[in-house]
Amino acid sequence: MSFEQPSALANSIMASLYDVLTSGDNNVPASEDNFFSWSAPGIPIQAEDFDFLSQGLTGVVNKDALNNLTTETETPELTPELLDQLRATDTARLYMQAESFARLVDFVPDLAKLDNQQYTRLSVMNNEGTLSERYEYILRMSQVMQSELPEDIKQKIERFRGLLNVTRTETDLLGREREVTEDGPIVKLYQEKMAAYESAALEYNNRRIAALAASRPEDVHYWAMNASILRNRVKAALGDWVSNGYKNDYEAINAFIDQVMQRDMSLLKAQYQDDLVKAKLTSLASGSDFYFTSVVPGNFTRASGWTEFSFNSVRHNRYKNSQYASRASSTRGGGGFSLGFLSVGGRGGASNSSTSYESKVSFDTSRFRLSFKIAQVLVARPWLKTAYLNSKTWRFDQNNPEAKSQMVSDGGNPAKGLIPAYPTAMVVIKDLVLSLGQSSGFSEYLSEYERSSASGGGVLSFGPFNLGGSHTRATSLGETTSTQGYSFDGQTMRVPGMQVIGFKCHVLPKSPNPLPDIEKWI
Repeated sequence: MSFEQPSALANSIMASLYDVLTSGDNNVPASEDNFFSWSAPGIPIQAEDFDFLSQGLTGVVNKDALNNLTTETETPELTPELLDQLRATDTARLYMQAESFARLVDFVPDLAKLDNQQYTRLSVMNNEGTLSERYEYILRMSQVMQSELPEDIKQKIERFRGLLNVTRTETDLLGREREVTEDGPIVKLYQEKMAAYESAALEYNNRRIAALAASRPEDVHYWAMNASILRNRVKAALGDWVSNGYKNDYEAINAFIDQVMQRDMSLLKAQYQDDLVKAKLTSLASGSDFYFTSVVPGNFTRASGWTEFSFNSVRHNRYKNSQYASRASSTRGGGGFSLGFLSVGGRGGASNSSTSYESKVSFDTSRFRLSFKIAQVLVARPWLKTAYLNSKTWRFDQNNPEAKSQMVSDGGNPAKGLIPAYPTAMVVIKDLVLSLGQSSGFSEYLSEYERSSASGGGVLSFGPFNLGGSHTRATSLGETTSTQGYSFDGQTMRVPGMQVIGFKCHVLPKSPNPLPDIEKWI
């Protein structure tokens, strides 16, 4: 029989979990550009929190909403106005879900306490704004390399543009001359023949759909007798578009110009800025902006295929002396999980005060068991273009005294800057089962937790695992609170539901890091 304190067990568990997440072993070298940042305690979530991904942002009339309107004495009439109201209410719910999740992952981890570890406690940089705010600032305050196309390419583009657009001089009613640019003959012919083709295709599709609907006998007869004629009209119109409307030539010219101009960094930056604007949504409650963010897969909460994770005495003996467990336990205030087993009054993933039971609680490792299901879910931000941040063809505006000396990441160890790292995935678990076997001091610990919960809302945690209590985080909607509960029969503790226990984060290399031979910037 071997008794160990909770922190020793927690560190062994996290070392074992790291191997599962990275498919590594005890000899895997430290990652230089990725690490795991663990929330302590975990953040409870529900499957319904991600309806905005599976359903989209368009509300529906669901059964629960209808049931809420029905009383024992009255069932409301489902008028179009009432249905619209229910859809609008559900739409507002989906937008609030989208905002809540976007703000949950819109942070920049603080690497000051990383100490070259592969996992650490979650610490957020708050001094320079959120991830999206810093990225928007970087795009706005950056300069890009001015591209110079070869002379022969310039001449070719100019000749092609001369085919697409013509400039003529016209005189207005006051006798003043001005230049007017309009479509060239090739464009006019292309559009004329395209319109003829689309008209023929539309007639063909319209007649086919009418025949399939079979709402009138004449529609079916018309299709049966004239479908071949309609099809020939479509083919003839397409042939006329190709031969006389310069279809292939016109599209090849546009493709060439588009391909060449995409090499221009100023156009690429403008596209990235446009992607950021298109992802912007506005909160219904506060009117503040947020950027749409999703996860892959979007249905992960209800999907099968979660990884089964289990931990017992065999794994503890294997991992208790691993380099990960040793490194974690050696940094009590930084990356380790020597957090104390009981947190009182925790809010937003951090504790306002804590009562440590490290010296009072211990478990018999020969009977200790822990199991749960785990998924690593990618965070998708269509508006964040890391290729731009890693590019060597941009820098901060050297004419701006505030921005010219700033860095996205200085590439140091630990890295510093506006975005030294960013979260790329969530680590989510569900159905946590903790079999304690024999323990010392745990009953007193649970009693203390229950007293603190009754008086102000304590948090029961084991490493990054939320065993019970409330978790509160601030959003523009105010504060949102999620709760976690457990059942305990004296030997086994069961924690149903899901929780985010941490994030996988990517460390950016030195950025900006422009090529030294670039001479012209815009």
